[in-house]
Amino acid sequence: MKTRFLALVAGLLLPLAARAQTPAAVPNGNLETWGLRNGVELPANWLTGDDVANVFGFPLLLIPRTVTKSADAYGGSFAARVQNAGNSILALPGILILGAISSQSSRGGVPYTSRPARLQFWYKLTGPSAAADMASVLLVLSNKSDSVATTRQVLAPRAAYTLVEMPLRYHSNQQPDTLRIAFASGIAPNASTTSVLFIDDVQLVGTVTSIRAGTTAPAALQVYPNPSASGEFSLASLTDVALATAPLTITDATGRQILRQGTAPASAAAGRLVDLRGQRGGVYLLRLETAAGPIVRKLVIQ
Repeated sequence: MKTRFLALVAGLLLPLAARAQTPAAVPNGNLETWGLRNGVELPANWLTGDDVANVFGFPLLLIPRTVTKSADAYGGSFAARVQNAGNSILALPGILILGAISSQSSRGGVPYTSRPARLQFWYKLTGPSAAADMASVLLVLSNKSDSVATTRQVLAPRAAYTLVEMPLRYHSNQQPDTLRIAFASGIAPNASTTSVLFIDDVQLVGTVTSIRAGTTAPAALQVYPNPSASGEFSLASLTDVALATAPLTITDATGRQILRQGTAPASAAAGRLVDLRGQRGGVYLLRLETAAGPIVRKLVIQ
């Protein structure tokens, strides 16, 4: 009865919590809006290597393009196609950076005050040297010159669109004022011009309200029933959707991994199933990889 009651309460409150914890959207994160800038078509709200070249006086109509609009999209009509480019005169990095160069800042970025839990986007990466060229993504949330949260990742080659979800690691309880996201088609020294990175549907999801000594509050997580006679457990959080839906691993007493799950949909925070049926009775270790750090719980099968 207690289990059913908790699930019912979570089901009633979760939609309200999810709406309250939705972070601000990434401007033109779906990369559907493009317009003429300095004589060429470029994505609105995003800075490119072409823009950087223009700042240094190179006319964009005469130099190789690094970011172009592509109809090969995951969602909607368009995606960004990012590629290192060069000719006998100039070599340009394939970069796509949220924001714009201004007289106040040369590092891009947009005003942003939310505290999201994860960066999420779809990408594909092709080319004979794609692995060696090291395409990458970097996110920085800052307050003036102070870093509030970061995440970064080198992207593996993918022939088809693949979803990436990256937890943000918070270093501070400050409210951010600026968001920077940067994609690069190759950061390796002497990266080739053959690697092509497609980016689409860039989003920020979940909310981290605060951190405490680099960890999140485990009391917000409900695990039931625990102990479990059947081997089935449910995870729920009424106050932090990102907590109950974070990527998880389960290990046994020897340290052997017996279950791994990626990020669950927000609806699962009302009662996310962890199915250990078929495992022997004993103690197992649940580890949730949250934005503010890992949370570990013991699960007991009777």
